[in-house]
Amino acid sequence: MKKYSAILPLLLPSLGFSTTFSTEEKNTLINKVAHEISRQYVLQENIPAIRESLQKASESEAMKQAGTPKRVAEVLSKVLEKHDKHFGVRWYDQNTSQSQPKHENWFTKLARKNSGFNRIEVLEGNVGYIDFWGFDQVNDASRKRVEAAMTLVENTDAIIFDLRNNGGGDGNMGRLISSYLFDEPTHLNSIYWKATDSTTEFWTFEIIKGKRMIDTPVFILTSKDTFSAAESFAYYLKHLKRATIIGETTKGGANPWQFFQLDDGFGVVIPIAKAVNPITKSNWEGTGVEPDIKSLKEDAFNIGYRLSLQHIQSSTIHPEQLKEVKEQLKLVETH
Repeated sequence: MKKYSAILPLLLPSLGFSTTFSTEEKNTLINKVAHEISRQYVLQENIPAIRESLQKASESEAMKQAGTPKRVAEVLSKVLEKHDKHFGVRWYDQNTSQSQPKHENWFTKLARKNSGFNRIEVLEGNVGYIDFWGFDQVNDASRKRVEAAMTLVENTDAIIFDLRNNGGGDGNMGRLISSYLFDEPTHLNSIYWKATDSTTEFWTFEIIKGKRMIDTPVFILTSKDTFSAAESFAYYLKHLKRATIIGETTKGGANPWQFFQLDDGFGVVIPIAKAVNPITKSNWEGTGVEPDIKSLKEDAFNIGYRLSLQHIQSSTIHPEQLKEVKEQLKLVETH
């Protein structure tokens, strides 16, 4: 199964930069970046506009003032991100990389930190709450963590997934979690791969450990920081009418990427595939996922919790639970 991101280096001829960048050397880098994007970028119809932006960047005051490789990479990244949120230019100092600590890989950090799960609990009124900051790769360890999380909330009367600080990761984790919300195999998303001119469909898993919560209302909290695989999770559950999205419009990154090494410490991140939702036939690239209920990031939880409680209030037959729900509603509505 293809992952939503990959690191597959492609070596290109040396750029031969000196310590101090000349205009000619900067232009050489920009041409290399433009060439690689033209070859690899999934949205080929956008190439002319990207090339025009890079040409303008080469003549910009910001580029003239960029005196270090790191700063040049930052200027180019800012330009490219206007076209696709997953674009980026990176530079690593090859002379000091052996002695300086490297930036921790996203998935290494997720594996080290409980697959991104920050908080899992059953709130007053019997509302499940799952807060996580990333989508880990699916393996034995992460499966067990998901099983534990979903077991804790399996008998709740509503579930809130808090993705307000979730930066994404592996889309297969979204498939796994979503599998607990459907009783039949469900087509969630597809990915079109430019290199092979092929499409991979992503469906819920047929076999999971634990209870399927097919009738439990689901609320997803989002913000402008919700990104990539987290956006995918919100997007397809919204259009399958399986969840209510509450909060801010998400960041807007839908295209899986690959890293291409340019040599001399430079590399470029290029989206080489695109998400294609089976219902909308489109995705959230550049636009983000629009919430069903718009609110500020900090207000989304109270709204989601209130809606969860109101649903339970209208459906529970247990007097003590009803009393508990009414008490919590009073507290939520005063904030």
